[in-house]
Amino acid sequence: MITEKNKQISLKKATRLLLIVGLLLGGCPELLASGIAAVEGVPLNVAKTQDRTITGTVSSSEDGMPIPAVNVIVKGTTNGTTTDFDGNFAINVPSSNSVLVFSSMGYATKEIAVGANSVINVTLDTDVSALDEVVVVGYGSAKKETLTGSIEQVKAEAFEDLAVGSPALALQGRTPGLVVTRTSSRPGDEGVNFLIRGASSINGIEPLIVIDGIPAINSSSFNDMNPNDIENISVLKGGSASVYGSRAAGGVILVTTKKGKGDVKVDISTITRMGTIGIRPPSPTMSEYGQLYAAAAREDLASGKPPRYFFWNDLETVDRIAAGEEGYYDLPINGRIWLGNAPRFDEMFGNSYSSQHNISVSGGTEKSNFRISAGYDENVGGLKVADDSADRYNFSLNYGVDISDKLSLNTNINYLHNKFSGPTSGLAREAATWDAPLFPTYNPDGQYYANFGGVNITGDRNAVAQVKDGGRENKAVEQFKIAAQATYKFTDNFNFTGSYAISRQNSEYQAYAVSVPLYSWDGGFSNNINNTSYIQEGTGPDRNDGNITYKNYKGVLNYTNSFGDHNFSGLLAIEAEKNELNEYNMRRNGFVDYGVYDINLGATDQLVTTSGGGSSWGFFGYIGRVNYDYNGKYLLELQGRRDGSSRFAEGAKWSNYGSISGGWVLSAEEFLKDSDVVSFLKLRGGYGELGSTSGIGNFGYLSTVSFGTTVFGETNAGQQATSRASSLFSNTTTWERIISKEIGLDFRLFNNKVFGSLDLYQKDNVGMLVRGITPDVLGTATPFTNIGTLETKGWEAMLGWQGKVGDLDFTISANMSDSRNEITEYDGAQTIYENLNDTDRSRNILGKPINSFYLWETDGYFDSQAEVDAYYASLNPGGILPAQSSNDALRPGDMIVVDSNGDGSLDNEDLTYHGDAAVHYVYGLNFDLKYKNFDVSAFFQGALDHQIYREGYFAQPFQAEWQNQSNTWLGRTWTEDNRNAEFPRLTTQRGLSRWNYRSKDHILQNNKYVRLKSLIVGYNFKGLQIGNTPINTVRVYFSGNDLFEFTTVKDGYDPEFQRSSNNSVYPFMRTWALGLKVSL
Repeated sequence: MITEKNKQISLKKATRLLLIVGLLLGGCPELLASGIAAVEGVPLNVAKTQDRTITGTVSSSEDGMPIPAVNVIVKGTTNGTTTDFDGNFAINVPSSNSVLVFSSMGYATKEIAVGANSVINVTLDTDVSALDEVVVVGYGSAKKETLTGSIEQVKAEAFEDLAVGSPALALQGRTPGLVVTRTSSRPGDEGVNFLIRGASSINGIEPLIVIDGIPAINSSSFNDMNPNDIENISVLKGGSASVYGSRAAGGVILVTTKKGKGDVKVDISTITRMGTIGIRPPSPTMSEYGQLYAAAAREDLASGKPPRYFFWNDLETVDRIAAGEEGYYDLPINGRIWLGNAPRFDEMFGNSYSSQHNISVSGGTEKSNFRISAGYDENVGGLKVADDSADRYNFSLNYGVDISDKLSLNTNINYLHNKFSGPTSGLAREAATWDAPLFPTYNPDGQYYANFGGVNITGDRNAVAQVKDGGRENKAVEQFKIAAQATYKFTDNFNFTGSYAISRQNSEYQAYAVSVPLYSWDGGFSNNINNTSYIQEGTGPDRNDGNITYKNYKGVLNYTNSFGDHNFSGLLAIEAEKNELNEYNMRRNGFVDYGVYDINLGATDQLVTTSGGGSSWGFFGYIGRVNYDYNGKYLLELQGRRDGSSRFAEGAKWSNYGSISGGWVLSAEEFLKDSDVVSFLKLRGGYGELGSTSGIGNFGYLSTVSFGTTVFGETNAGQQATSRASSLFSNTTTWERIISKEIGLDFRLFNNKVFGSLDLYQKDNVGMLVRGITPDVLGTATPFTNIGTLETKGWEAMLGWQGKVGDLDFTISANMSDSRNEITEYDGAQTIYENLNDTDRSRNILGKPINSFYLWETDGYFDSQAEVDAYYASLNPGGILPAQSSNDALRPGDMIVVDSNGDGSLDNEDLTYHGDAAVHYVYGLNFDLKYKNFDVSAFFQGALDHQIYREGYFAQPFQAEWQNQSNTWLGRTWTEDNRNAEFPRLTTQRGLSRWNYRSKDHILQNNKYVRLKSLIVGYNFKGLQIGNTPINTVRVYFSGNDLFEFTTVKDGYDPEFQRSSNNSVYPFMRTWALGLKVSL
C-alpha cells in the first residue's frame, strides 16, 4: 500500500508542472503569458482604472419580479458582483466601451454595452437553451430540438462530487432505457454490466462504448475513467445507433471528455471516503445457528423421524449451542472440541478508508485550447483482515489548434494504470455460507484454529487463514491511447475530417496459493491439513501476461447548408478497425524458499507449464447520413452503413444496415405557437436495422481440432493418439439482424418549467444465432446458425420540473423504463425439465422470455396429518413425490405441491411459467436544490420487479448439515403455533428440505427496492483571494453513496446481489465522503 506520506503532493509544483507541459505541447504564447501571470498571483485581465460606477436592477421578463443572485461581470475580466435580494447591483467599469454580462441559473445570459449609461436595468428571459443544446450523436453532433431518434444525454454534473470513483456506477438510473447492474463491491471485481432497451439476443449483446469518437478497447476504458474528465455522455438507442452498424445492436454509449476554454484555469479536488457495511448476508451468530438446528431437530422428532445431527450427536448438544454456551464439547467423532461465538463474516469485514485526488489545467483562445489532467483513486474494499484494494492512476491531455483558417488539428492522449491486490481465496462461500459460526479464528496460542478442531478428526478450513496467509493475487492493467484528428475546411459548408487512433492494453497477473497450517484448540496440528511448508501441486504461482492492440482509421466528409427555410446536412465516411490479442500463461509448483513466490524460484524437480495464444478481428464500414428539416418544423434523417467482418466466411462477411426517422415539431405550428401551456412539443418516430456478431468467435466459421490419447480395445491396452473436432461449423452463418421500430414524444410545458419525454419501441432479432438440437450420438456441438427470432417490446418515460422561488433554484425529475421479450423462433430451445437438485432454474423456452422460471405451483401448507394422507391417496407414487415410508415423508407444515395438469402424478409436466430473471420497471428520482451558495442533490434509484431464485448453501435450510445456516428462517417457519408462517417447517432431512424450498413458486422473490444512490450537500465560497492570487471558487461538500434503501427482499440479501448465496458475500458498502475543490 502507498503510505499517506507518499501521496502528499506539492500543489504549487504540480500546478506549474502541468501548466508548463500543456503550454509546451500547445505552443500557445498568448496562453503562456496569461497562464504564468495567474500562477504568479497576478489577476488576469484586471482593469488598470475603475472610474465609473454602474447601478441597476435585474428582473424577470416573465413576471417582472426582481432576480437575486444574478452574476454581473465586466466581459473579459474577473471584475464582477451579484445582485442582492431585490435584484439591485452596483459595479465599477473602466470605460464606456465595457460590456456587462448578466447570467443566472434558469435564465438566458444577456450582454449589455455600457455606453454613456450610468443606470442599466435588465430583464432576463427564461432559459430555453435546453432546446438549442448540442447533443453528441454518432460521427457528429446535432441540436436537441432537431433530433429524430432516441438519444439521452447525461451531463458532467451527474459525475461531479460523487463518492464513487467509477463513472459506470454513476449512470445507474440516470437515463430511461439504460439498466446498469453490479455484482459486487470488491475493488477491481465490481462486475458492472450495461443493458440498453432490454435483451437483443440470447447470446447477450453489450453496448458499444465510444470515447471521443473512438470505440473503447474494452469496458474498463470507461469503467476506470476519471469521472472528472467527462463532459457528457450520450446514450444512443434504437435506430439512432444504426450509424454504428454491426457494433451497435446493443446500443451505443458516447463519452465526450472535457476541453479547455477561456482563461487558464487550475482545478484541484480531493475527497476522503469512509465505507461502512451495507446489508450484511444473513449469516447467524452461534446462538442463532443453534436455535435453527434445535428447531429443525424438534420438528423431526415430532414427526417420528431421527434428526440428522451430523457431528452434534444429540439435542442436548444443540441446545447448548442455542444457548450460546462457549466452552468444551465432547463429541463422538471429533473428540473434545472448543466452540464459541465466531461469526466469520463479521470477523472478516468492516469499515474501509480511501481517497481520490485530481488536478487539471485548462484554457483556450479563439485559435487553440488545451486541457491536462491527472488523477489518483484509491479504492479499498470492506475486507479488514487483509489488503484488498485497487489503485488507479489517470492522465489525459486534450489539445486543439487552428493552424490556419482552413486546417485544424486535435490530439487526445490518455493513460490509465490500475493495480489490484487481494487474497486468492476465502472470499466466496467460506466467508458466510460454509462454516458454522462456532470456530474462533485463533486458538489460545494464537494459532489458526481449524473448524471442528477436536483432538480426533478436525476440519481443514479457516476463512481468515485463507484470506490472510493463503495466497495473493496481483494484477496490473495499463492502457494507453493516442488519437489525432485533422479537419480541413474546403468551404464554410464543406469539410473533411481524418483521424487515427491506437489503443494498447498491457496486463500482468500473478497469483499463488499456499496451504496454511491449522491447529486444534489445544495446539496440535489439524489432522486433515498438510502442514509442511511448501506449495502443493496445482496452486501456482501463476503468471499470465497479455496485451491488446486496437487501431481505428476514419475519414469523414461533412456538408451542411441552408436554402431559405430548407436546412440540409450530411456525411459520408469510411471506418476501419483492427484488434489483436496475445496472451502467455506460466505455472510452476514447489518452492525452494517458502515465502518467495516467483516463477524463477520454483523447485528444480517441478516442471514449468506454459501456454499461450493470440487472436484478431477486423471491421470495415462505409457510412452515410442525410439530415433535412424545413424551418425547424419538419425533420427527416436517413442513415446507412455497409459493414464487413473478419468473423464470417467468404460470402457472408458483408451486410447492409440503415435507418429512417422523422420528426414533427408541433409547437412550431400556428395552432400551438402562442400557447401558454405548450412551450415545445415534438413527435418523432423511426425504423432501423442493426447487426451483431454476438455469439460468434473470431474464427467461428472454422472448426478446431484437439489432440489427446485414449484406450481402445482391452482394458490393459496402450494409449492411442486421438484427435477430435471441437464443434461443427457453417460457412453460411452470418450477422444477427435486429430490426428496431420506435415512436416518441418530447415536450416542455408552462414556459419550459415542466419537461419530459415518452418512448415506445419494438426490436426483433430475425437472425439470432442458435445451436440446433441434435442427437447425442453426433459427438460434438452443432454450429451456430441464424435460426432464432427474439421479439422485445418496451417503453421509457421521463418527467421533470424546474423553477425558481426567490433565491431557491430547484429541479425535480423522474424516469422509468421497462422491456419484455419473447423467443418466437428457436430450433435450439431447451426442454422444460427440472429436478430438485438443479442449481439453475432459468430456461430459454419457445414462446417465453429469455431466462424464464419454470417452477412447481404450491397451495400453502398441510394443516393436519389427515390432509397429508389424503394427498398421498390422490397421487401416483414416483416423480418428485417423497415416499410415504421414507424419512422424507410429508407431514403437517410441509408444502402442498399442485398437480397442475391433473394427471395424478407430480413430475416435470406440472412445471409452470413464473416470470423471468430480467430487471423490470427500473427508475430514477433526482432532486437538485440551490440556495445562494448552498446546494443539495439527492438521487434515488430502484426497480419495481426483479425476480430472484436464490441458489447456493443459503437457498434452503440444511442443504448440508455441516454447513452454516441462514438466519433468514429463524422464527419465520411453520410450527404448530405459527401456522401462517412465511416459510415451510424446518427439517434436517435433506430431501424433504428440497421438497419445501427448491423449485417451488413460493421461494421466488421479488427484489424490488429503492435506494439513495447519492446525496451531495455543498457550499461554494466565491471571490476569495490569498495574497495577490484570486481564487475563483472554493467548494466544500459532503457526498454519500448507497446510504439507505427500502426493499422487499425476504431472504436477507442486498437487492442488487446476484442470485448465488455462495458468491454474494462481499458486501456493498455505504460510502461517506468529504470533499474539497479549489478553482484558481
